[in-house]
Amino acid sequence: MSKNISGIINVTKPPGITSMDMVRRIRKASGLRRVGHSGTLDPLAGGVMVVALGAATRLLEYITNADKTYSAVIEIGKRTDTYDGEGTVLDVISDLSVNESEIRSAIKKLKACRYQIPPMHSAIKVNGAKLYELARKGVSIKRAPRPVILYDASISNFESPNIKMEINCSKGFYVRTFANDLGIQLETGAYLKKLVRTSIGKFNIVDSSPLELVQEKLKTNKWEEVVQDVETSLDPIHKLHLSPEETTKVRNGIPIPAENSENPESIAMALRNDGRMIAIMRLNEQESIWHPEKVFHDQMQNIN
Repeated sequence: MSKNISGIINVTKPPGITSMDMVRRIRKASGLRRVGHSGTLDPLAGGVMVVALGAATRLLEYITNADKTYSAVIEIGKRTDTYDGEGTVLDVISDLSVNESEIRSAIKKLKACRYQIPPMHSAIKVNGAKLYELARKGVSIKRAPRPVILYDASISNFESPNIKMEINCSKGFYVRTFANDLGIQLETGAYLKKLVRTSIGKFNIVDSSPLELVQEKLKTNKWEEVVQDVETSLDPIHKLHLSPEETTKVRNGIPIPAENSENPESIAMALRNDGRMIAIMRLNEQESIWHPEKVFHDQMQNIN
């Protein structure tokens, strides 16, 4: 593979490995050093991960900010220290006289909450230390609530003690924390038993490629079968088709007028006359200009 290749891969993470294991395997298969992902999935979890190659890693922040959907199985009657099945069971409650109506009521209360406290067993850093590293040492510290949105959490099946749910949420939402909070609301305790991320923004599990297939295609130099062009990676992002004069300005970090755009989004992808991406632009509404936020020059090599 060319060392200048840049692109996006929608890959399915299997349960049992870490997100960094995914990156390492794809880095090895591609021969590229610059590989990143759009958001951590716990080892327990599987599903959609968006992996970027080369200069496309600079686009990951825009993908990470997208909303997510999950399919989850939550078991009531038990509480663990990690809020999932990998932790130590702290409590077991045998009386599970809970019906589906009560679960829906508890979910409704949690949807009204716009903040979550991250679990101690998470990768968030506090004063330079990852929370899970402190937790392994038996240290628990106060965590600041983080703003999140739970758009929807619907019950697709309930056979006590297991609740299967489909969840639609904002970035930064911890399904593990949601499971624990649900157990508190129901007064039964609960933990996350199984989790599959089914989408990140437009990237859906239906279109996701298994990790083994991605590794094989990269190793055999058939990467175009699994790697997506950067020009479509942020769709349906607003596209600016630049004139040669505008391309020169943007390449040099100079803003261009936004007056020809009708109701544009706050960011846009700037394309030069051959259709290749040259920059991500940020709209300054007060001055009615597009300001180059990230300029890519000629770092991108077309995969087609």
